Amino acid sequence: MHEETVMHGLKAKGLKKGSVSKSAAVTIGLAATAPAYSLTGALGYGASQSGYQLPIVFILSVIPMFFVALSYKHLTTSAPDSGTVFTWGTKAIGPRFGWFGGWALLLASVLAGVAATQIIVDALAIILNMTETPLWFHFGVAILFILSTTYLTALGAEESSRTTMILTMTQYGGLIALAAVLYMQVLQGNAVHSAEPMSLEWFNPFAISSFHAFLNGFLVALFIFWGFDASLAMSEETNGSAEQAGRSGIIAMIITVITYVVFATAALAYAGIDAHDNSSLTFKDNIDSIITVLATSMIGAKGAFVAALIIAISAFSATMSTIMPAARAALAMATYRAIPRKFSSVNEATQTPKFATWTIGLMTLIIYITLSLISESIVKDSIHSVSIAVCTYYTVAALSCVLYFHRTAFNHWHTTISQVILPSVAAIILIAVGIIQAWNMMDPHYGSSGSIAGVGTVFLIGVVALLFGVPLMVLWNLREPKFFRGETLPLERAHMVPDNGEQNVLNTGAAHIRTTAEK
Repeated sequence: MHEETVMHGLKAKGLKKGSVSKSAAVTIGLAATAPAYSLTGALGYGASQSGYQLPIVFILSVIPMFFVALSYKHLTTSAPDSGTVFTWGTKAIGPRFGWFGGWALLLASVLAGVAATQIIVDALAIILNMTETPLWFHFGVAILFILSTTYLTALGAEESSRTTMILTMTQYGGLIALAAVLYMQVLQGNAVHSAEPMSLEWFNPFAISSFHAFLNGFLVALFIFWGFDASLAMSEETNGSAEQAGRSGIIAMIITVITYVVFATAALAYAGIDAHDNSSLTFKDNIDSIITVLATSMIGAKGAFVAALIIAISAFSATMSTIMPAARAALAMATYRAIPRKFSSVNEATQTPKFATWTIGLMTLIIYITLSLISESIVKDSIHSVSIAVCTYYTVAALSCVLYFHRTAFNHWHTTISQVILPSVAAIILIAVGIIQAWNMMDPHYGSSGSIAGVGTVFLIGVVALLFGVPLMVLWNLREPKFFRGETLPLERAHMVPDNGEQNVLNTGAAHIRTTAEK
């Protein structure tokens, strides 16, 4: 007997194999996590919740995400399909779970694009030294930004991945330079006077003051690791084997956590967490823009310009890296007839899903303009609302790994751990985190856009938008039931298959039984 772990019935979609190098796949995952603008938004709030234990909270918060990354690795090895969580969820759990996982992925990508657009608007306002940003400026920058990122993404996987690599290397270069200057200032004794000396105690999980401090810091930190999976959506186009493509997400995750921990440690050692010190990470005027504050403190007046440039590059590369997997998810869903077949078209010249790519880009632009007409605060809160969609489709991915491999994983202790136990732990944690996060988001004081009928606007953006997928799924089921009946992408699990010799014995035995019965 041997293990059969490769998924069957997957369809080629016309994407160009080998157009994305292994290193480019990793950088796509790095770019999608958007370290520069993730750090600028998370460091202050994370430090206000977890204090000097923020580095260890970053490390602890990556653990469930790492377990999800393991799930992605195993599933990519078995099914290197551009649909990722949609395809895996459909094959391992069922068509409705797969469809909803795909919807959550698309929603998260679009909302992330909306948030990135607002970040670009703010960054350009700083670069141009604008004190006020009229509505025409918001719309003009949004149109230029989204059309340019969508155009570059639609050019082709090779061209867009190369652009992403250049932008990511530039972004990391800026962050490394800033971190190096911070460490030099600390070593030279030029840190903010209220900051505590750097200590190994910051990496002691037992030094966290309370479970409440840990949980709130954990919630802040958990979602800044989102995006590593962008590279896995390119697995059909990545050079090398499916197993090598599957490793790209894990590599991106490891580099990301090292980046966050190193930078957080430097920022804490330099600026401290005294909320009354106007130079600290948690000072009320600093908490939303840590990178800008630190760069200004290091470089002077030009620091805000440098920080805005780094953050703009981060947002630009992140948007490209989220459009790519979203378009390919839509391509896969259409290929298996889970959404209109028009999305399955692939441009012959570029071998990319141009229609799906432009649809994702234009949807992002329309939603940004619509929300901006209502309130700028709602646009800014869209980044908070992404967390529920992320929890949803990562949970589907983890459960898909458990259910797909559960028949074969227990043959070896290492697959038992990495294919069943750790993904199960990740799913449990993400479900719990999603419930807690949804409860927090219902609070009218969560975010900056207030509430509607007493319910937090962030909750309405995130949870209601996610649940809007249910009636869409029902309507499509009525129009195109074949997918939901499992005809286009049937349910399948890894299983044990007899070897040739064993199969011959079984066939001979079966023939003997039939002959005896006939007599």
